[in-house]
Amino acid sequence: MLTNYLLLALLLKASNAIPLPKVITRVHTAEAVTVTDTYTTGTTTVQLPAVEVLVSNGATYTYTLSDQLATTAYTYTTTYSNPETTNNDVLTSVQVDVVTVTAGGANTQQTTTTSPTTTSTPTTTSTPETTSSPATTPPTTTASPSTTSISSTSTQATTSATSSSSGAISAPDAIVYSPYTDSGACKDSGTIQSDLDYIKGKGINKLRIYGCDCGNWDTILPYCVKIGLTVNQGFWISSAGVDSINDDITDFISYGQASGWDVFDVVTVGNEAVSAGYVSASQLLAKIKAVKTQLNDAGYSGDLTTSEPPNSFIDNPSLCTDSGIAWVGVNSHSYFDSSETAGNSGPFIIAQKQLVIDACNGMSAYITETGYPSQGDANGSQVPSAENQEAAIKSIISSTGGDCTILTTYNDFWKDPGPYGIEQYFGTITLFE
Repeated sequence: MLTNYLLLALLLKASNAIPLPKVITRVHTAEAVTVTDTYTTGTTTVQLPAVEVLVSNGATYTYTLSDQLATTAYTYTTTYSNPETTNNDVLTSVQVDVVTVTAGGANTQQTTTTSPTTTSTPTTTSTPETTSSPATTPPTTTASPSTTSISSTSTQATTSATSSSSGAISAPDAIVYSPYTDSGACKDSGTIQSDLDYIKGKGINKLRIYGCDCGNWDTILPYCVKIGLTVNQGFWISSAGVDSINDDITDFISYGQASGWDVFDVVTVGNEAVSAGYVSASQLLAKIKAVKTQLNDAGYSGDLTTSEPPNSFIDNPSLCTDSGIAWVGVNSHSYFDSSETAGNSGPFIIAQKQLVIDACNGMSAYITETGYPSQGDANGSQVPSAENQEAAIKSIISSTGGDCTILTTYNDFWKDPGPYGIEQYFGTITLFE
């Protein structure tokens, strides 16, 4: 019996040591809450060139407008007419939206296409005859987009006459002159002299010449001396690189030592060679230094510079601050900013010039090339026409006081039309009084 009590006591003690299972009597559910802590350490604003996106018939073309900086975000629409003939009387017109995406905030892109519309009235288009370029190929106005180009349907003339105008604008300080015929051959000496007389008669006293061919040493420069024109003598750096100007440097020295240096207002080593991708900024910088030393040793002590769009100097400020140039040569064209208008070209190039001055630590700058086309494709709000060309040139002369170089004397049909079909239509001489 005692044993039984002992066993019972042991069992009761053991049962008290075993924990009882927990019973869940209620389940509480709630939505998950996520807490995010955001820490702002700084803000960086990046200013990039404008990008133009063109959508046409299902294909997309992207152009980086590398010669101008974008300052605001904007979207614009243009119309591209593509001649697709189903018979001899019908043309199809396709409207597309062109969108420019700019940096400095949230980039935006919007593309809209509309169905083709058919017109019953035929449109006749003509394209200037393509010819070979001169042996030393002078430049187009700016660096062109690297993507596939779309042909213009603008009606184009086949002579080098400039656009019609009132001829009531005050003359600029300087104008670009190219001694080439429409076919790209060299003009004869009589024609060159007649051209220079015409320029001088407009009250223009300086020429900008990009290269050294077509009678530069024995016709152009001697006649400029005779009638009182000074010259911005260019050394055109081609895709062959910086040494492509070596022979021209030698000829320049020979001319100057024999005839004097007074005709030269400035020497320009390269024109848009960096923006065209022909050379790097460091290669151009080194060449400028070498040429300056070579010319100074030969007796030339005048100004020396190089000319590029604003971005070349903004991206490579050493090109102006370390190269030894006397001042910065700025090539600026409002046409390539699709949010601008022709009538605001003057304030636009002044603002671009100031960007370069700021990038170059306050160095002096001069507009070495600017203008506006009288024909070609629309680029957003920029619509080439004789009227808009005149409005643009008036604005430029007003804003600069004429202290600039206008592109160009005559329409240049020896040039390639370029992606926008404008390169041949910068002739302005008849605009001036």
